Amino acid sequence: MISSEGKIISTVKVDYETYFGPGNIVEQNPFDWANASIKCLKILCKNRNFRRDIVGLCVDATVGTLVPVEGWGTPSVERVPMYSDMRALDEAKFVGERFGEAYLYKRTGNPLTPVPTLLKMMWFKKNMPKVYERTKKFVFHKDFVVENLVEASEPFTDYSDASATMAYDIRKKEWIWEVLEETGIESDKMVEVRESTEIAGMLKKDIAEVLEIKCVPVTVGAGDCAATLYGAGAISDSTGDIYLGTAPEVDLTLEELKLDKKFRVPVRCHMLKSQWYSSATTLSGYSIGWFLERFVKDSSLGHASNVIEILNRRCAKIPPGSGGLLYLPYIIGERCPLLDPLARAAFIGLDRNHGIEHMYRAMLEGISFALRENYEVYVKEMGLDIRYLAFCGGGAQNTLLRKVIASNLKFEGLLLENPLDCAALGNSMLLLKTLGYFKDFNQAKEVIVKSVGKESSDRELEKVYDELYNLYRDSYIR
Repeated sequence: MISSEGKIISTVKVDYETYFGPGNIVEQNPFDWANASIKCLKILCKNRNFRRDIVGLCVDATVGTLVPVEGWGTPSVERVPMYSDMRALDEAKFVGERFGEAYLYKRTGNPLTPVPTLLKMMWFKKNMPKVYERTKKFVFHKDFVVENLVEASEPFTDYSDASATMAYDIRKKEWIWEVLEETGIESDKMVEVRESTEIAGMLKKDIAEVLEIKCVPVTVGAGDCAATLYGAGAISDSTGDIYLGTAPEVDLTLEELKLDKKFRVPVRCHMLKSQWYSSATTLSGYSIGWFLERFVKDSSLGHASNVIEILNRRCAKIPPGSGGLLYLPYIIGERCPLLDPLARAAFIGLDRNHGIEHMYRAMLEGISFALRENYEVYVKEMGLDIRYLAFCGGGAQNTLLRKVIASNLKFEGLLLENPLDCAALGNSMLLLKTLGYFKDFNQAKEVIVKSVGKESSDRELEKVYDELYNLYRDSYIR
């Protein structure tokens, strides 16, 4: 719950399960999202002092997560593939051979990987034909949640999710019918594409009654990356964020379409029709969860509530370079810039003198090297002059990780008051602008986005990481 002055009044979290399977399968149950959203709203609306003042709802969610629906708010399958799911290897090979990597990237902004949702549509048609046949429309993560909040109408999505399909022209802002035809996806299964600021509908009367609030408007909303950029203050050209979560990334808002000549960096339509955003994403953050589960959980640290803080204190005694230990963070493959779902992680130089803290620090350094590689693609290869970067996501609270990244990238990163809530803040900016609370997004940024300091680079660390970065790059064939 966020006020029109950008104050976070209350935050609620409801967990749900992610299912992992062989062949890089990553799935969730869409009804888990819908149920979680209602649970969160019920808790938020218990506060009678604010309940009567609620003016609208907005939803953001993981961009590029496909949901086949057989009717409004009714999925065609129990579990759906998440954005990070990379099962569609055969489908990626087919479209690459049929259209060519250059054509697909230049028209859709999507690198040739198994990630885009068009390829998952194809996968359903080939591997689960009955699911495909009963699917009336393909919508996406946030759209499904919105469908469960508002009265039924024609399904829709926003520009950011449409452009993550590999079947949407990011210049003309329209579906590419020849791509759909050649891949066997019926065009009538595609949805209307709307600007994120538009009103999707009014909150269902029965939900409003349960919450004891008015039937307020619900916006179309945006994918998580686009919303996070605005919530981090990156509303103008070549400004961005370093998002630190399971899939760390360097994201930039663009006012002029700029593509990677080597077709590696995804470039998508932004929340507004006049903008795009680039998202140089790694999968390196998955390594931390794996490490904590496999190595720390059953150790003496496993029951500590502040395990990351303890590990960071121990790592402070270890010099940069982790005692000669190097980590390649490809625990479930890698996206940008390797684009290799079959890449795998490795500790290099491991010996009996290394302990958990050495491994943990090496992982933080490996994550920072992966981000540096993407940062250099932007600056050295795409020629972008990055003017502003803010830390956001759960990892933004990790002081050691922030320092390692700032020193690796040699930049000064902005620290935000609410790094965990950038997507919510960004979507709130859209809603409040739509409802007339702000005249433009510059005014919205001044009110909503609050910084609390900066993370500077350390010159001594820079020297060490320059040497180690070259070793990191040489340790995997590119």
